Amino acid sequence: MFNENRIKYIHFIGLIIVLIGCLILIGWQFDITILKSFSSEMTSMNPLTAITFIASGIWLYLFKENKLNVKTLSLGIFVLLIGVMHSIAHQFSFEFLRLDHLLFTKKVDASSINSHLAFTTSVLFTLSGIIMISSHAQKKWILNLRQILSIIVFALAYSSILGYLYGRDSAYRVEGVSTIALSTAIVFLLLSVSLFLCNIMEGIPKLFASILDGSTLLRRVSFFMLVFPPFLGYLRIIGEKKGLYSTEFGIELHTIVFTLVIFILVYFYANLLNKKQQASLFLETQLAESESKFRKLVASLREGVASIDYEGKIVYCNPSYCQILGYSETELVGSTVIEMIIPADRRATFIERLSSRKKGIQEDYQTEIIRKDGEKIIIDIKSNALFNDLGTSDVYVVSITDITDEIRKIEDIKAFSSIAAHDLNSPINKILTVVDLVDPNSLNEENKEFLQMVRTTIVSMKTLTQDLLAFSRLGTQALEKATVNINAIVQEVCKQQMPLDFKGQVNIHQKYLSQKLKLVLMLKMDKLITSLKTMGLA
Repeated sequence: MFNENRIKYIHFIGLIIVLIGCLILIGWQFDITILKSFSSEMTSMNPLTAITFIASGIWLYLFKENKLNVKTLSLGIFVLLIGVMHSIAHQFSFEFLRLDHLLFTKKVDASSINSHLAFTTSVLFTLSGIIMISSHAQKKWILNLRQILSIIVFALAYSSILGYLYGRDSAYRVEGVSTIALSTAIVFLLLSVSLFLCNIMEGIPKLFASILDGSTLLRRVSFFMLVFPPFLGYLRIIGEKKGLYSTEFGIELHTIVFTLVIFILVYFYANLLNKKQQASLFLETQLAESESKFRKLVASLREGVASIDYEGKIVYCNPSYCQILGYSETELVGSTVIEMIIPADRRATFIERLSSRKKGIQEDYQTEIIRKDGEKIIIDIKSNALFNDLGTSDVYVVSITDITDEIRKIEDIKAFSSIAAHDLNSPINKILTVVDLVDPNSLNEENKEFLQMVRTTIVSMKTLTQDLLAFSRLGTQALEKATVNINAIVQEVCKQQMPLDFKGQVNIHQKYLSQKLKLVLMLKMDKLITSLKTMGLA
């Protein structure tokens, strides 16, 4: 959650820094002491410092992960130049490099002897500028450098704040003339934290931004550790100055309170972590039970089920899978399925299929494999990729069914159909020849109609034998599609099955043809005739 909102935090702090900088400038413009500094006795933030902070805040607001555009680069260079120029000016007394008196010149000169941009301030701007202009670089040494510089900026700003809190001038004043304002130190503290959060690839920032419990604890404790000990030390100093207790008692009291608070804090988070761990253990137990039930379900299936990686290695298989292939689970798991069961002439095709499976293409086909005992069997295979929450697939799931017996039965039926068709074809041709020899002119009308019916029946039988031959050749030649007139078929069947004096007309309305065609084709012909008679068509 923290990592997801990290950029929002950085942008928010950037806006806060911009606002503080603007308030400081307003204070200089209208001589509002409380805006320039917290009191008239304290050093004011230099106007140039405020402007540089505004540039830094805008940089934070425009910050994007691993991206450095012209605007952010320009702002980073500006901050760096201000820091470098004034650092050199402090070290070598190059007054021409100072820009801190260009704004509100008279007001700044008249304010105090410490009106110049402080040496500590210039150093901190230099370090911050280096971090800003290198924010897009991802080399490890640059990441580590940015991390170290962020910590240095934080440490110097934090030390200056503690100096003001405890009255130690040396913490915020250099050689008695260069003083960093309290407001400046506070803003640098905010800036250093933001720059710290901009770099989460390595080290402490990475640990700080992690979603793990330890990182969560670190984030929650860090603010307390930065605020409470200094506050407690401040109370101790105040008590000693007012004579409420001796130095020894102050140290003792400080130790007791600090230890007590730390214990309470640790107890609280230890209890919280225990509850989270209990919840995690409960979920793990539920997950283990669900996984166990699922494995039992898969193990009970008649179909062989296995998960296989994209190198062809079996990750898991159920007992049916082992039974179909003739191997034990120990022999199969971890082994390469290509080398074990795929015939040599089909391995190249199998390898090609792996790429399509990884793309999520579901496959359903039949193939021949080799069992452990050398027997070749035919299996029906259904396979599909198994995707994780990230949308990637490491394994695919395979379901196999031994259809060797079914295929053999079909082949036996095909063989029988071929033999029967050949055996029937000869007498049918003979009967048809005899029928064709009868002269229709020698017959009366009724006998002519009867002769035509006989011939039609013989032709239908011949067609049936041809269909049997076609069925026997399934799988060896392509089937041809043809348009079938359902009405004509029904008319012909009715003529064969109805009395000779039936003169009715049977038609299937087109409106019902598309809806009921499948049903009609599934009905046996005798049932169709029965239905026609029931409707009074006979």
